[in-house]
Amino acid sequence: MRTEASSLDLLRSARKIGLVLSGGASRCAFQVGVIETLTELGIRPALSVAVSGGVWNGAAVSAGTVPRLRHYWRAFVRMPHFDIRQLLRDRTPYRYAEVHRRTFARYVGVERLRRPEAPPLWVGVTRLRDRQGELFAAGAVEDPLALCLASNYVPPFYSYAPRIHGERYGDGGMTDNLPYAKAFAEGCDVVVLVTMKGESEGGLYRNPHEPDHLIPAPFRERTVVIRPRHRLPCGFTERRWEVLRATMDLGRLRAREVILGERHQETEARAQLGALTLIVRRLLLTRVAGTAARRGKPGRPHPPG
Repeated sequence: MRTEASSLDLLRSARKIGLVLSGGASRCAFQVGVIETLTELGIRPALSVAVSGGVWNGAAVSAGTVPRLRHYWRAFVRMPHFDIRQLLRDRTPYRYAEVHRRTFARYVGVERLRRPEAPPLWVGVTRLRDRQGELFAAGAVEDPLALCLASNYVPPFYSYAPRIHGERYGDGGMTDNLPYAKAFAEGCDVVVLVTMKGESEGGLYRNPHEPDHLIPAPFRERTVVIRPRHRLPCGFTERRWEVLRATMDLGRLRAREVILGERHQETEARAQLGALTLIVRRLLLTRVAGTAARRGKPGRPHPPG
């Protein structure tokens, strides 16, 4: 197993580094701190691959607006996300699509993504017709914002699945929440994979069929995985800035632990699960275990993280 010290050596010796950002809705605030630490250490990804909530952070990396990434998040959460009057027009009271349109133009910008020197951003989506995953280069599609919205499309928060090249697409995390293989396929010799499922929660969450994914050889020794120690104390739809800011700071410190071998007490923070959450988790575990048993696949299951 690679040590923390060797992670830094691996990154410094890499010719081409890929940054892979999984989904996780508001919990993707953790990625902001990780990206800040990478920037401070002079680790600059040659490309990014992102899905679901991670695409907004990946877009900032590609656009070169990382110094404004916290402002991007704060502007997004401060805008109204709910308006019952939208039910008649958009069939949903949620304003996520409109809020993204406004903040994306200001803090990312299509023209920045299409600069010749911009590190490419690949966005993972799921084709709704047959539930197959695909990846598109954000700078090459007609509407990069629509592509990012498609990777986040989950009803009822979004009522209309965006069309890309004539097909309807939805959340990329439904098929592959860990698209590190794409970064290697694009020529990266080292990948930094940032995901939000805590180490104490089990393996890496790839999709509903692989809740405890193990990175196979030969990718394993060339992948630096940065994730929380425990379940993040941040909800999937969290909007309180003080919680999101603390999650960003946790990501910043956790990245330093993984890359530099430091130790910070703050990274021991974990969510306090209520009684209802525990009941739901037990039901999920029982259901997954029953399905695995019927298929003849024993093992300890974990609910999505």
